[in-house]
Amino acid sequence: MLIGISGMISSGKSTLSKNLNKYYKKSMLLNEFQEEDVVFNTMLDWFYKNRPHLNIAFQAYVVEKHINEVQSIIREFNSKNLDKNSDIIFLDRFGAEHYVFAKVILEKLPKKILKAYEAIFKELVSKDDFPELAIFLDVSFENFKERLFKRGREIEINTWSQNEEYFKKLHGVYKKTFIDIVNRYEIKYEIIDTNNLTPKQVELKAIEIINKYKEEKYENTSMN
Repeated sequence: MLIGISGMISSGKSTLSKNLNKYYKKSMLLNEFQEEDVVFNTMLDWFYKNRPHLNIAFQAYVVEKHINEVQSIIREFNSKNLDKNSDIIFLDRFGAEHYVFAKVILEKLPKKILKAYEAIFKELVSKDDFPELAIFLDVSFENFKERLFKRGREIEINTWSQNEEYFKKLHGVYKKTFIDIVNRYEIKYEIIDTNNLTPKQVELKAIEIINKYKEEKYENTSMN
């Protein structure tokens, strides 16, 4: 089964995804991006530095690359004879979730640009690539900022002042747009308020959610 770990930048997605991958022995993990991905890192650098005429190309690249990687890890999962009903692929953010970023980034451009992106998006995304369960990590803007500086990604820190309004806008719409997306594609979801929790406490809550979901799924399968 595919389980998406979702949320704002610096919400703790990657940490939780890695911890869950360690906890569930028969699981695999697809990271949001690879540290050695030169194209992604270059485009991210250009984006944070507000390089012109990049936005739609960057957003389309991110979605297409992610979907290709999902399909690849599903093939690997199947080759290992893992059970799609009980074993897990964790997605550190899922493909359709990237629409949240595009909505914010492209909103100041002519409407036809967003419409063009939406057309590309609809062609790229498929229900086969969606998680059957998404766990959303909710975080306040203050905690987001604190965590972003704590993790120390140089490009984010060095360009903070010029991108602060973008981050505020993204944070302001992220949760609502995420809920719109999962409802549109009929993806079951749960929300964890991470603001007063340690990473371990978040992990334990996520494990409780996943185990409950697996139990309910097994019961429904048995009844059928």
